[in-house]
This record gives sequence, structure tokens and C-alpha cells, in this order.
Amino acid sequence: MKILILNPPHHSAIIREGRCQSLQNMRSSSVPQMTLAYLAGRLEKDNSLKVLDCVASGISPEEVFATAERFSPELVLLNSTTPSINSDINFIKVFKAKFPACFTAIFGTHVTAMHESLMKQFNFIDCVIRNEPEWTVLDLVVFLQDKNVKLPVLGATLRIGGEVIVYPSREFNDDMDSLGHPAWDYFDLTKYIHPVFNKPYLMVNTSRGCGHSCIFCVASIFYGKKVRYRTVESILDEIEHYLIGKLGIRHMWMYADDFTRTPEFVKKLCQGIINRKLKIIWWTNTRVDNNDLEMFRLMKKAGCYMLSIGGESANPAILKNIKKGTSPELIEKTVRILRQTGINSLVYFLIGLPGETRDTIKETLDFCKRINPDYVEFYPATPYPGTEFFDIAVREKLMVSNNWDNFFCGGSEFVIEIPGVRKNELDKILRKNYQEYYFRFKYFLTFIRRIAHPVDFFRLLSFGLGYFKRFVTN
Repeated sequence: MKILILNPPHHSAIIREGRCQSLQNMRSSSVPQMTLAYLAGRLEKDNSLKVLDCVASGISPEEVFATAERFSPELVLLNSTTPSINSDINFIKVFKAKFPACFTAIFGTHVTAMHESLMKQFNFIDCVIRNEPEWTVLDLVVFLQDKNVKLPVLGATLRIGGEVIVYPSREFNDDMDSLGHPAWDYFDLTKYIHPVFNKPYLMVNTSRGCGHSCIFCVASIFYGKKVRYRTVESILDEIEHYLIGKLGIRHMWMYADDFTRTPEFVKKLCQGIINRKLKIIWWTNTRVDNNDLEMFRLMKKAGCYMLSIGGESANPAILKNIKKGTSPELIEKTVRILRQTGINSLVYFLIGLPGETRDTIKETLDFCKRINPDYVEFYPATPYPGTEFFDIAVREKLMVSNNWDNFFCGGSEFVIEIPGVRKNELDKILRKNYQEYYFRFKYFLTFIRRIAHPVDFFRLLSFGLGYFKRFVTN
């Protein structure tokens, strides 16, 4: 079967990858399309593929149509997000009008949460693949190639003979090694340059799923709530023989919903990197309730440069409201331990979560100044379909925008208001928080201390200038 795999065109530099649905912000290039690479790896054996990352390569709709005219795809697979869904639907509508015989299938967290309404509203969408797509797509291809196959396409919502059929959900597969490796050969790797290192980088998926219950997060919509691990040997082989050995890549994002959930797994992986003498630089995330000093030291020794932390708020009541299961004390402790081990910390805080007031916003900013992470990002709290926060926002009439185009994760404008603080003021507070955090003498000292380590100093400066351009000069 001829299959076209697309990160569809978009008017902005948008990230569409799993739970990530933001603008590229400070990045000078695009984020690698890991799910598309996995799909290519799963499908390449028995099919003819064309893979286009239209965002990374600046490919217009017209260029996609020209490619499709030459390739004549029988199936097109597209990823989507909440802030891109309007654009994605418009693209599919035109594509389907030009290529009516081509079967259109879309996947992502937004379409998973709203699959029935989307299929009923837009008759040019032939299929929504719910949750992670890599297993369901194999059954979909079999279904399309052999109409005599009567088995259900688990995890798919299909249009058959004008009727929308919602097949049962597919159980998340525990055998992560059976995914194989992402087929990065189909991508132009020069399009994925890390802004700090100025080197090409790729993503390594170590595990999927998150067992926590944060009310704002879409991660479990895509990958489920059970954490499923690849074997350490599989990960190490991918890094050593494919990324380094074949592609020459030594910078990588260890992609997981909860990377440090099992410290012993992390230690075994890091020890494997050290034992195999894999000279790599990598970054990932951690929760603040996984403060294993030995683990962090091994991560540093194995090449870990930075850890992203979901702090969310410095107010204990808000952390309880959002079911985070952490505390300000744990956030502070994690930042302190990372500083001790030499790993950079990037802490994310969401403004506008349930229970937020003008006072709690200031409380969080003051907390940030006191614990002084290497980097801080302040995001508008955005309610996404399929989350408990979305249901709260609808019920309490918090949303001031119903245009999905504005629902960016990490955007610079709010789509909600909180009691006593209107949207426009929240937008101003967001920018003011950045200014107050980064334009401080204590943070300036962070730069001064790094002069003794010139490489780290210029990396920090590069990242800091990105924040300046994004928020302070806006």
C-alpha cells in the first residue's frame, strides 16, 4: 500500500508530538517527529512510504498536493493537536477533495478526546486513530487492503458506508521493544538543531504512560496511565548502533512521560551508557517526588545536561486541587539536588489553575526567586479536551475563547480568566513574571559563576536570550 505520513503544514512553527502542542518558542528549528518516525518504521516493510515533516521543511499545502499527485497515496496519516485542529481539518478537507480515493486517518490527543463529534461533523475524515497509533495502524492497513477481513480495528473510529463505527479501545501494549526503532532515515535531520548546542538531535523513547492524575495533563490520553518500559538493552542498542553508529547523532531528548518514575531503571540505563562509553549529551524530565541523589549523580555522569520539572505552583492548596501529589518543599529540594549534582534545572509553572488568585501568582513568583532554578517558564494554564481541567473550565465558565487556535501549551496568551483577574491582565502578569525573574541580581550571579566554565556560560546565555526575545521584548 502507498502511504503518505504527514506532519501537516501550519502557518506557525507548531510542535505536534504526543502531549506536546506548543509553539517552538526559542528553538531555532523544529522538534523531531518521533511518532511519525515510529509509524514509518512499523510500516516500511510491506508498504511504499512518503514521509513529510511539513513544519520542519516549510512545505506548503500546494507542495503536499503536488507530491501526492506524483505518489498517488492510498492512505494518508496525519498527526494533530488542539491548537492546530482547525488548520488540520481545513487541510484534510482540501486534500480529500483533490484525492477522494485516498483514505484519511488522523491521530493525536485532541481527536482522541473528541473522535465521535469530529467524525460526525466532518465527513471527509475517514478515521480517527485513538491514543498511540503505532499498533492500530497495522490493523487499519490490513482492513483497507482486504475488505473480507471482519476483525474490528481496535482503537479506531471509522467511517464505513457513511456510518461512523466506534470500535472498542485497544489495550496499551506492554511489549515496548516490539515497536522497533523509529525510522529517522525518512527525515532531513539538519532540520532538527538544538538551540543550545547548535547540533542535530533526536528523541529516544524510553517509556510510555504516566500513573499520576494531574487534572490538566493530556499525556495519559495518548499513552495511558500504566508506565510501560523498553528494555535497557533495546535503548542502548538504538543509541549506540543507530543514532551514533548510523546517523552520527550524539545529542538526544530522552522522551518519557515520567522518566525517573523507577530510579533503578534509570540507574541501569545510565550505567549502561557509561559502560558502553557512549559519549552523548541528553535531557529529559523528572517529578519532584523522585529525589534519588545516586540516580541524579549517575545521570550526570552518563551525559544528562538538563531536567525539566513540572512545578506547576508554589501554593500547596493549588497543588492539591490539581492532584499533583507534590509540594513546594519537594520542588525546592529537587532544584537544590540538581544544582549539587551539576544538572541544569528547568521548572515549569502554570498560571490560572483552580484556586489561583492574584496572591498565589505572586507567591509562586517569590518562590521561584528564592529557589533560583537555572531556567523557569511560566505558562498559561490551558484546559484541553479530555482532561478534568477542561470539564471544570466548561462547568465554571472560565474560558474566554472557544477558538482552538489559541489553546497552545506554553503560549503567551490566556484562554481562561480567574476570579478577579481578567484575561488581558493575566497576559501582562505572565510577561511581568519573566521580567522579574530573569532581571535580578541573584540570577545575574548565575551567569557570573558560569564564566569559570565557558561552554556552560555560553549555553546559558543562548537560552536566556531566547527568553528575552520571546517575552521581555514582546
